[in-house]
Parts: sequence; C-alpha cells; structure tokens
Amino acid sequence: MKWKKRVVKSLKWFFATIFTLVLLISVLLYIFKDDIIDYAISEINKTLKTKVTVDEIDLTFWSTFPNLSLDFNKVFIQDALPHATVKDTLLYTDQIRLKFNPIDIWNENYNVKKIVIKPGTLQLKVNEKGEVNYDIFKKSESSETASFKLKLESIRASGLRFSYRNKLNESSYKAKIQDIHLAGNFTQDQFDIATEAKFYVQRIQHGLVPFIISQQASTEVDIHIDQVKETFAIENGELLLSGIPFDFSLNIDTTQVNLNIDADKIPLEDLANKLAIKEVKTVSKLKGSGTGSFHLALQNETRRDSYPKVDCKFSIDNGRLTEPTKGLTLRNIDLKGYYSTLKGKDKEELVIQNVAFQTISGPFSGNLSVRQFSKPSYRGAAKGSVDLEVIHGLFRIPKIEELTGKVKVNTSFHLETVFENNQPSVEIVDGSGNALMENVDFRLQNDSRKFYDIYGNLILNRSEAVLEELKVHLGESDLELNGSFDYIDQFLQDRHTLDVAVIAESRKINLKDFTNTIAGDPKTNLNVREWMLPTLINGNVKMNADAIHMDNHTFSQINGEMTVGNRSIVIQKLHGITANATVRGTLAIVESSPEYFELATNLSSKDIYFKPIFREWNNFDQEVIREDNISGRAEAILDMKAPFDLHYGILKDEIEAQIQLKVFGGQLKNVKTFTALTQDLKSTKTKMILKEKEIDALQGKLSNIQFETLENTIFIKKSTIVIPKMEIKSSAINISLDGKHQFNNNIDYKFAFRFRELKQRKDESEFGIVEDDGTGLKIFVRMYGNLDNPIIEWDKTSRKEEAKQNREEAKKEAISILKTELGLFKKDTTVKKYQPPKKDHEVLEIQFGKEEEVNPFEEKKKIEKEKKGLKKFGEKLKEKSKPTEKEEFTVE
Repeated sequence: MKWKKRVVKSLKWFFATIFTLVLLISVLLYIFKDDIIDYAISEINKTLKTKVTVDEIDLTFWSTFPNLSLDFNKVFIQDALPHATVKDTLLYTDQIRLKFNPIDIWNENYNVKKIVIKPGTLQLKVNEKGEVNYDIFKKSESSETASFKLKLESIRASGLRFSYRNKLNESSYKAKIQDIHLAGNFTQDQFDIATEAKFYVQRIQHGLVPFIISQQASTEVDIHIDQVKETFAIENGELLLSGIPFDFSLNIDTTQVNLNIDADKIPLEDLANKLAIKEVKTVSKLKGSGTGSFHLALQNETRRDSYPKVDCKFSIDNGRLTEPTKGLTLRNIDLKGYYSTLKGKDKEELVIQNVAFQTISGPFSGNLSVRQFSKPSYRGAAKGSVDLEVIHGLFRIPKIEELTGKVKVNTSFHLETVFENNQPSVEIVDGSGNALMENVDFRLQNDSRKFYDIYGNLILNRSEAVLEELKVHLGESDLELNGSFDYIDQFLQDRHTLDVAVIAESRKINLKDFTNTIAGDPKTNLNVREWMLPTLINGNVKMNADAIHMDNHTFSQINGEMTVGNRSIVIQKLHGITANATVRGTLAIVESSPEYFELATNLSSKDIYFKPIFREWNNFDQEVIREDNISGRAEAILDMKAPFDLHYGILKDEIEAQIQLKVFGGQLKNVKTFTALTQDLKSTKTKMILKEKEIDALQGKLSNIQFETLENTIFIKKSTIVIPKMEIKSSAINISLDGKHQFNNNIDYKFAFRFRELKQRKDESEFGIVEDDGTGLKIFVRMYGNLDNPIIEWDKTSRKEEAKQNREEAKKEAISILKTELGLFKKDTTVKKYQPPKKDHEVLEIQFGKEEEVNPFEEKKKIEKEKKGLKKFGEKLKEKSKPTEKEEFTVE
C-alpha cells in the first residue's frame, strides 16, 4: 500500500507544480502584458508612415499554446496616397495575429514566427500620377538592429477580399482569397516557399473590357526567392481555373515581370461545362468532342507607369457539343482569335477572326473585333441560321425557361464608346441587316405565359428599323404588329426619344391570357415598385381588334389611335361595341408614381339597351333591378376620373364621375324595392292616411312603370352615387325621386307622389278627363339604411320644405299678378310679369356634342394602306442595308 501513497503524493506534487507554473505564467503575462503591447506598438509605429487604427490589442498564450500571440483586433490602415481620408481603405481586417516563441520573449528577442490574417479587405491602387496607396513603410534611418524582427516561418490568410486597380494602364483585378498559406524560411538569402491558395476570381478587366468573370481557381506551387538578386520565380506552376489545368511560369526581378500561361488540347467538353459563368450553366453536362488551345505571354517593366505587353492566341478546332437529354447538337464549331497590346496603349485589340458552327437550321458564321479598351470600338458581322432550341439547350440563356424556333440573320455593325459626364455609353456608328423569326416559342422563368408561333422580320439600318408582320400568339390571343422606329441608337443611350409608329391588329384578345399565374400575389412585395410606362418613347399606335374578352364580357370592333409618351397613354377616336351598344370617346392613362395610374375617360353611346347590357354585366352585381325588371333605350355621356393601383386595381373610394343619362321608352317591372315600399306602407300609422285599397293601387302602379323619356345627370364622388331630384312621368304614376346610394349599399332615397295618383280611374267631366292642377295631397316617403333591410317611413322634412317652397312661389305669383293686372309694384324691377303656366308637353334633349363617326370597315382600309407604306419603307431599308460580299466577314 506504500507504493500507492507514493503515487498519490507524486501526482499531487506534479499537478501542484503544473498549477503553479500556469499561475506563474498567467501572472507574468498579466504583469508584462502592457509592456509587451506598448513595445510592439512603438516598434510598429517606427516602420509605418500612414494612419493605423486598432480597436483592441490583446496578448494570449493558452489559446495559441505553445506560441505566444499578439492579437490586433479590427485593424484599419488608411491609404498612403496624398489627400486620403478615413474613407480610403488600404487594409481592414477583423484580426491580425502575430505569433512569438515565449522563450524569445523572455530573452527580449521579439521575433515574429507566424502571421495569421482573419477576414477583411485589401485594396491596392495606383492613381493617374503613378502614386500607390500601399507605400506605408518608412525608410530606415538608423543602422541599429531592432529587437522586433520578422523571422517568418508561415503566413496564412482566409476570407480576404482583394482588389487591385491601376489607372495608369487601366487594368483592374478583383478576387476573394478563400485561403492562402505560405510556408518557408523567410529569413535566408535564398529560400523556397510552399504555397497553397484557393481563390475566387470575380473579375479581371482591362479598360472597359472584362476577360474573366466569376471563376473558381486554385494552385499549389513552390516559389523561389533570392533576396540578394531580388528575384521571384515560379518555374513550373499549375493553375486550376474551374478545374481546367493551365501551365504557367512567372519571373520577377528589379526591372521586369514575365508571365507565360499555356494550355494545349483542352477538351471542348470541359471548356463548355466548367468555364461557363454561373448564370448560363446547364443542368445536364454537355457531351462533346474537339479541342481548344490558349497561349499567353506577358512582359511588363516594374516601373509604375509601364504598360504591359500581352500577346495571347486562342482557338477551338472541329468542335461538337451535344445536350444529352434532348440530343440537341452544335457541330462544326471553329473559332480563332487573338488578344494583343503589342501596339501600345490605346491600340489594344481583341479579335475573333472567325466563329462558325452549324445547327439543324443551317450554318452560321461571324466575326468580332474590339479595339482601344479605354474607349472600346466594336465591329462585327453575322450571317446564317440559328436554331434557338439548340442554343438555349446548350448554354441556357438567362431568365428564359423555354425557347425554340429559328432565326435567320444577315447583319453587320460598328459601335463606338462615347463619354458624356464621365459616363460611358455605346453609340451606333453603322449597323444594318435583318433578322427573320420563324415559328419561335418562348417562356420566361417564373412565368406561366407562353408566347408561341412567332413569325416576323426586323429590318435595321443604323438608327431606323421596320417591323414587318410580326405575329405573336399568347393563349387564345393573337397579335400582329407592323411599324417603324427611329432614333434607336440615341434612345438606347437615353439621349433621344424613340419615335414609334405601329399598327396593332388582332382577331381576338383575351385579357386573362396576359395574367401570370406563377409569380404569385404581387401584394406580397409592395415595397418594390417600378415605373411601368416609358418616358423616352414618342409613339403612335393604331389599334384594330375584332374582339377583346374580359372575364365574361366581350368588346367587339375595337378601333382607336393611341399616343404613348412621357409616362402617359392617350387613346383617341376610341370605338367599340359591347352588349349591342356602340361606345365612342377618349381614354387617358398617366403614371403619376411607380405602378400608380390616373385614369380619365370621356365615353358616349346613343344605343344602350338595358336588357342586353344588364345581362352582359351580370346586373352590375346587384339584385335590386335585374335584366327581367328593366327595358328601354338610353343615351349616355360618361366623364370619369379614377386612380388605378397595379397591386389593388381601381381605387373605388376615389372615383369621380358625371353621367348624363337620357332614357327612352323605359319600363320598370316587378321591382322588389317598390314591393317592399308598398308593404311597409300597410302599417297602422299609414292606414290613417292611405286606405288599403289605395296602397294596393299604388303597388299595382309601381309594379309596372312605363315612361317615354327620362333625363338626369348622376354624380359619383367619395364612394357615393348622387341622384339629383327628377320627375318620373309615366302612364301609371308620376313620382318625384332623389337620393344617395353608397358603394357599400347604404342608401337614402326620397319619393314623392300625389294622393290622387292612387285613384284607379281618372276624374271625368262633360269636357273630358280632369287634369291635375298641381294641388291636392302629396305623399312623401323616405327609404334609407342598408339596401338589404331598408327603413321606410314618412318624410316629414321633405313635406315641410316643399310646403315652404310652395308658399314662396305663391307669394311671388300673387305679386306678379298684382303688377300685371293692377299696375302695382311698377318700380320694383325684381317683380316679373305674370305668365300663365303652360301645358305639360315639354321636349327633353341631351347635348352629346359633335362626334366623328368611326366606320370600322373604313378604318381597316386605312390600316391596310398604311401597312403597304411600311412595306415599301422596309424595302428601302433592305436596299440600304445590303452589305457587299467583300465587307461581309472581314475584320478591320
């Protein structure tokens, strides 16, 4: 048992020693922490000449055991350029960690062994004067050997965003360093560094021309450094770009940089599958044959103002690509080109001398040149037939879900880059040709609408274009467009309005075909709004549609002249037929804010028949008066203003309208509201005035009201229909009516009729029927509340108002008689002479103004004549745009 006690005792001493040592180290770190940090900061400040800010500095040991680490958290180093501010960043990182050997620290030798850089950003710049923003180290003025030294064995960085921009040679590089590790003895005169790097190339660009976009890259190389000769060399390196290997060598000395990148016989299948940018990557891997090659030689002097000399050649020979799921094939693929800066700055050139391939639609060939990258000039030509299903199946055109059909092209172009207010834009110097679409179908992503059977020809000559017989189908709808366009080049640069003259024809348009049922409810993203109507289009469109369907409604023989411009649409000479009624007028739409429109219209019709229009419009979604209850003809003029929100539709609460209405031969039969009115009059209180037989007589008269003419102007404002007071004179009964009807079916109607109107037989004398002289008992009734359960009662207020009005009129009439008959009140000019009342046989008229009659057949003749004119214009453009055989595929 003694040996057990010895073991326990030894363990106690061991752990006590360890604990004491840990405690001692922790105490020493705590005591000397500030001294070490202050010393490190003072040494660093001796070497830097730019502003550096650090949020926190910490000394750690146990988390980085066995190394001692000095952590600089949230480090910001400002540009070293003149006039730089705190917004100009050279380096920012969450942490820079310097690792030391604790024994060196004890001996007061501050030798940095390792550097670890956490996520951040490094931005290197060279301005127009050749000044750099990374010249941050001071020149040493002392021959003394500092105790704070770099004796590096390793440098590691991760999550570092890197960019380099040189305004002298107009080059820029942007990448994200995912992980880079440099390992070696950095303190020797000659040494090798083992390098492992993974990075994502975001963009490599020269001038305004990008060369590499969005590609993953990695490399593992040995770098040989000679600090005596000041050379840097990679002899046999390999770079993987999206998994494709490229051999490269790099040599740097005090005078120049030499870089060579080569790849021979790269399988075309790998080029197509691995180098496609992410927006056009295919779902299925392409199969193929043929090879490509790439050879680049770069030489650049180390002077800041030097311009790199680049000579690069590339090609694809006898290629073939196949999409395996559908068997779509692109064959006989050939491409030859080069990129060179050997002629010097502003004389760079990228030339694709010939690109050719063949689809099932036939051969295609073309060429392209880009010169002067700071202000690029583009020239090119294309001729042949392209099968769109093959192109989309192989390369997946962004934002398009489905694309088939054929396009034949024969075109050449010359484009120049111009600067206006330091902003580049592309201007068409010359461009001509035509594109013929045959049986094209396409559908966008996240869109249920499919456009199919597209045929048509586009003829282009620089800034002018003609669209010939472009036919499009969407669901049940069809559309044919013919038109001309001018100032296309300036319009594309937002420098001039696009002049448009288009004829749009259709046999049938169903508005439901234009609704996207996939995108979802637009109200879910109400904060994202975009302008819908253009500002830089000056357009005139002539419409001619045989039928337009909206839900269960049909509008036929639609004609109109539409003007588009400055975020507005105005349709004049609008003509159409609905429910056998011919409607004419104008319609204006103005987009006052994104996706918010102001609608204004003036429409008129002289042949509105109630039964068909009530049937067509489902009795206007009410049950009070249905198609079985009403008949007759009406003339109407509608003036209306209404806001329209693309997400919510017409905002009914803000509608303002005035409707001039005149009815001929009208009849109201078996209206339930009138039945409810007479039933309510059979109360005990009512029977004191009206007997039951009189109420039954009233019910009989109201069950079938016929009248020759009826005229009134109805107003709509603040969700309320206002009906001014009007007299309904019929063969059965004369009724006075006015009231308000809100959109929520709250009502307030006032009726008035004379008691003698309830008599079943008119009073007769030996001279004939005794006519009403306007006297006798008058009944006033008010119906208010909700239409589904209205309140009906005597209208005492209206009775008192009319009695007061009658007294005033009687007083005026008496004074007028006294003036006329007895000569009194001669000096009172306000008193008029008495005029006996005339018999009631007035003629009601409504002024519709002078309207230009629209004959649909004449409109079609005009359209056919204009189409012939457009065709002749298109033939002229074809003659202008015919390229000569020598010019067709040469690159200047």
